Amino acid sequence: LLLYFAEKVLLAIACGGLVGLERELKNKPAGLKTNILICVGSMIFTFASVLLSNVNAPNGFPADSSRVAAQIASGIGFLGGGVIIQSRGGVMGLTTAATIWVVAALGMMIGAGFHTVALFLAAMVILILVCVSWFEDRVLGRSLTFSTEIVLRDPDGKSRSEINHLLAENDLVLEGFDLEERGGLGVMTIRYTGHRGDQKKFNLSLWSTAGVKEIRQR
Repeated sequence: LLLYFAEKVLLAIACGGLVGLERELKNKPAGLKTNILICVGSMIFTFASVLLSNVNAPNGFPADSSRVAAQIASGIGFLGGGVIIQSRGGVMGLTTAATIWVVAALGMMIGAGFHTVALFLAAMVILILVCVSWFEDRVLGRSLTFSTEIVLRDPDGKSRSEINHLLAENDLVLEGFDLEERGGLGVMTIRYTGHRGDQKKFNLSLWSTAGVKEIRQR
């Protein structure tokens, strides 16, 4: 039983890790560790559900193996909801939330014993995330929306003017921004649209802007 369980754990780590790596490379909130833990946790709950259902089976009273596992689908929704951000009429984090939901499903498939199917589905999820991102980047182009949080020291407003200039220089369209103060530094969150390549150039340009202390892609 231990060897069989170890096989499931390794497979869950592999499937969750593949999806998590793609998210990590894109600097998303739920990255490598989060997706691995979600997949392993879902697998454990599902496998435990199967084991518990068989405890009384020899006495003629097998339990419903779906009782514990069924709660994963709804329970994981609370974790997914935590990465969704609503700001000024826009919603961000839906793809990450959907990824969390799918990774939990992969863990359930592994826990139920469908190892080959889980590997196939993990490959399909990676394919969807990569190919759709490529399609958005190359075909949809300007419809892509980005959000960047910039920590800066800007008492005279020159850095903000420079950031606005860099957006225009890189053919990015400013959709909105928020400005607050934390620990004596300004925190500027900007939302803008444009091409992914232009967005990467913009982020690189930000590091050479006077007053900018930290950049976080959201």
